[in-house]
Amino acid sequence: MVASHLPTRRRWLAPILFWIYTVSYAAFVVAAAFFTFQNGEPVGGLAQPAFFGLSVGIVGGFGLIFGAFLLAMIYALLGPRDQGDPPRAKK
Repeated sequence: MVASHLPTRRRWLAPILFWIYTVSYAAFVVAAAFFTFQNGEPVGGLAQPAFFGLSVGIVGGFGLIFGAFLLAMIYALLGPRDQGDPPRAKK
């Protein structure tokens, strides 16, 4: 439930960030489930080598973790604040 006292331009931020991460994670899971192995043998998808001998799955998994952290930072900077919080410094 969205609080009605929040500015209109900030009401959309949390759902947008949520859907960005949800779609990214769902794509990762679908790639892992359906495009990586065939008859128990790695055939592509997340099993392919990416960087320094690491698979695409490892690099993508760390990318998801980094992406979640980045989205949290975006929300912390742009999202609504509690009424009791001190005001942000203006630049």
